[in-house]
Amino acid sequence: MTEDRTPQERIAAARQLYAVLKEYLDRPTWTPIDGTLIVSGIHPPPDCAEIPNGGVGLDGQVFTGGGNERFSDARRIWRKWTWRCEDDQENGEVTPVELKPHKFLIWCDDMDIETDWIRLCRALYGDKTNPGQVDFIPAEIVEHAAQSARVIDALTARLAAQDAGAAAQKGSGKSLARSPMPLPENREHLSTEEFAAVLAVEPQSVRKRYSETGSYHGVRPTKLPNRRVIWPVDAVKQLLNGGRIGE
Repeated sequence: MTEDRTPQERIAAARQLYAVLKEYLDRPTWTPIDGTLIVSGIHPPPDCAEIPNGGVGLDGQVFTGGGNERFSDARRIWRKWTWRCEDDQENGEVTPVELKPHKFLIWCDDMDIETDWIRLCRALYGDKTNPGQVDFIPAEIVEHAAQSARVIDALTARLAAQDAGAAAQKGSGKSLARSPMPLPENREHLSTEEFAAVLAVEPQSVRKRYSETGSYHGVRPTKLPNRRVIWPVDAVKQLLNGGRIGE
């Protein structure tokens, strides 16, 4: 069924699943049966005291019976919890009736319990227990993300060029410190159009000076394999602040 969905639908489903898991992880405590069902990928019914025979998965999948992998995992985990209760009773210890979510996950680790849902819970906690594991992303999701990035880059460049053209029509007497386009945040490089918009000049003037001197007022770009150039934001900031970089 997963293969029948578009990349957008799969991404939306993943976001919904993470929202459901986060809601459970944000709860102050779980009962042992709740924890057992959650880490098996099943919504625990209200006031649940035993493994149900069917239910709804955390991903919205409906199960009319318990003859599937998720409920098999739940029964296996619940047996291990029952063994713990018996051991606690023999040792004169009190078995908790509620645990913090991360405490239940620690117990699962101690008992060598592993499910896909436990791995998702760890990911939401920011756990990186196996940094050497391959971070596999399906090819269609990668292509969708790359295509979206290309569209965003094209729109950004077009908007930057429009801003630069509007700035040029208003006159070229503006100082660098009063640039019409602020520096984008969390970026290390700018396109030529963005660089020109920040400086309130025409992109063509940037390209011309770069072709003549290899830089623009000392700011030297990086040339990519596709012949496109990108401009370092740190050097642009220095130029905007009145510094002059050696050409």
